[in-house]
Amino acid sequence: MAEEEKRPQEVPKKRRPYHVGGAGLIVITAFIVLLFTGGIAYGVQSVIGGEREEVVEGVLVDGVREFKISASQWYFEPAVIKVNPGDTVKFIITSGDIMHGFAINELGVNLALSPGVEMAQGGVVIPPDIAEGTYTMYCSIFCGIGHPYMKGTIIIGERGFEIGRILPYVATGVMAGMFGTFIIIGRRRAG
Repeated sequence: MAEEEKRPQEVPKKRRPYHVGGAGLIVITAFIVLLFTGGIAYGVQSVIGGEREEVVEGVLVDGVREFKISASQWYFEPAVIKVNPGDTVKFIITSGDIMHGFAINELGVNLALSPGVEMAQGGVVIPPDIAEGTYTMYCSIFCGIGHPYMKGTIIIGERGFEIGRILPYVATGVMAGMFGTFIIIGRRRAG
């Protein structure tokens, strides 16, 4: 028995099934930050951009669908309009405060708006073969800190699937899952 007491006890070695070095942690952190900021950017656009879900279909005057749109810092009103492929459209836009722009790339629309001056662009034909879905109308002249968020939506035909509507929730869920995973891994390493 004396011999057993003199023999040193073996300490079991801790297993490290998975090791992430410094570079791996930097990549993971960058990925988390990218998801977080992307989710915020998409979520904030509808808040700051003044986007409302009320869809305006305009007024039909002599076969032309007219939309009266007002532009102010940092939103369009109405923010969501709907047309059909093949429609002829007239945009009547007024800026309520400062210089703004009104652009829809897919339709070749780009107007400069002076405060209080009504600008109109008529005869815009929605191409019959354009892909149905949502397109962006946006301010094309820098108008201050909220300029990047001054956007609206034009729905052509039927509204398609929009990743922007679910991205903030997906990004938040992924981040919560990743942080939960990091906590579990950290506890296993510590314990």
